[in-house]
Amino acid sequence: MNDLLIHPHTQKQLANYLANPSHAITLVAPSGSGKHSIAQHIAASLLNVDSERLASHPYFKVINSIDNKAISIESIRGLEHFLSLKVPNNQTVQRVIVVEDAETLSTEAQTAFLKTLEEPPTGTIFILSTTHDQALLPTIRSRSPRLLVTKPDYNSLKQHFDNLYKNESDVKQALLVSGGLPGLTSALLSQSSDHPLLPATELARQILSANRYQRLIKVDELVKDRQLCLNTLFILQQMAHLSLLSATSVNADRWFNILKLCYEAQDALQANNQAKLVLTNLMLQL
Repeated sequence: MNDLLIHPHTQKQLANYLANPSHAITLVAPSGSGKHSIAQHIAASLLNVDSERLASHPYFKVINSIDNKAISIESIRGLEHFLSLKVPNNQTVQRVIVVEDAETLSTEAQTAFLKTLEEPPTGTIFILSTTHDQALLPTIRSRSPRLLVTKPDYNSLKQHFDNLYKNESDVKQALLVSGGLPGLTSALLSQSSDHPLLPATELARQILSANRYQRLIKVDELVKDRQLCLNTLFILQQMAHLSLLSATSVNADRWFNILKLCYEAQDALQANNQAKLVLTNLMLQL
């Protein structure tokens, strides 16, 4: 995992896990933290293959959400067929399955998946990644110990991406926009188009640079897409947190206000208050 930037505490936990892997582990971290990349590097290490060749490995499988829909029970039934195939080797770890965004497993899918976790096939390891493991059934959590992925500090992030991209200005801007989330920073710098937080990142950037009228126009767009709305609030919070680390007294007041307003809006939305009213109030006060 030398090509990944990982907090030393997280690195130590991963090393301990790889030295004595249990049949399942759950990586818990916010969106954009790079936990999917970490999961794939763990899988590559366990299967003893290069990361670049992992996707073509016959006994590696990824289950994930498609178009922000719940992972269905049909996906788990397909997994059961995959697990029934005989593996023609006697390695300690023969098969690895990564379940990305495990919190999107439907209740039926979780119940079916639990049966597999209770009696896993020999040599099979499951790696789950999630933004919040409380969305998983308690019985799944009890059978898949969690590992909290800690975000690296700003200086480590900047040095890492400066070395990779050789453009300090672009790196600084990407870190600011991403709020220092490693996975999202990497997507921005590599100009990837498939990171799930990119639409929210662009919208957050537009909101901060818009006047009050332009911000109000964004309300209808956000009301129509709850996940985009929550992701945008999350990005604004991350941007504010990072900016406060180096802000002058004048800028600090602005970023603190943005942070406070976004947390209040998030709490109001999660309490099922009227979304349009909450967001209109936010846009007027930003």
